[in-house]
Amino acid sequence: MATDQAAFAPTRNRIQQPASLPLAADVSAKKPRPAQKALPATIKNLRNHMGASLNRLGLESADFTVISNDCWGQALYEEWGLPVKTPLAGSGMHAECFLRFLGDLPGYLSAPLHFIQSSRHPSVNRLRNRRQKWPMAVLRDDVEVHFLHYDNEEDSRASWERGCLNMNLDRLVVKFTIDKDGALPEHIAQFARLPFARKLLISERAHPGIDCAIQVPNYVINGAMMFRRSLRHFDCAHWLNTGEIRQNTARVYANKFLYARGV
Repeated sequence: MATDQAAFAPTRNRIQQPASLPLAADVSAKKPRPAQKALPATIKNLRNHMGASLNRLGLESADFTVISNDCWGQALYEEWGLPVKTPLAGSGMHAECFLRFLGDLPGYLSAPLHFIQSSRHPSVNRLRNRRQKWPMAVLRDDVEVHFLHYDNEEDSRASWERGCLNMNLDRLVVKFTIDKDGALPEHIAQFARLPFARKLLISERAHPGIDCAIQVPNYVINGAMMFRRSLRHFDCAHWLNTGEIRQNTARVYANKFLYARGV
């Protein structure tokens, strides 16, 4: 399985300053012992496990399909121990493609999947040339699917087809993380207008007037990590049950304790 890709094209530049290298004497003096590193990891894993159990208990049904533009949806299924019922497990889409896909889900889901070697988005091609070239395919010539967590076309196609068969089209939940992957300001309003009963827009900024939006200040572009961080800011189980976004429930406050800011 391929390593997680950060993003196709962040909407704004995120410059990472190189860490300064300590002197050799400092490295030997400050190097932590294995027991010192293992304890925090053990505590974090325990808290994540408790958080997953708490949130899963709030679900009325596990029979739902998450349509997400990144690995947020796959993380929900995997961390809560639920059956995966989406063709987008381990994959993602450029913002423009994702919104086009949502605009005609039945049509695109019934279209054949054709694998391609080059993206229509220059930023994607640049990233694939610098990193591992994950498989990618196109639906109806205008929606690209990027199988970021797969090594070959065969596994990618099998995952897509399995997800299509297991979908519950009567219980769809749609999540769009912006501030990356070529998302533009107009995409926010476009997503908000989509006729889905359960939809969620995640951003590092506040968007007053957009009822489906939540702000996650400790924003990262990694979808799986963003799933855990978003649980500190809205009641995901309640949203999955009702489509209502609530940010001040007992479950959210518990998640603020169980999911540390660094997860």
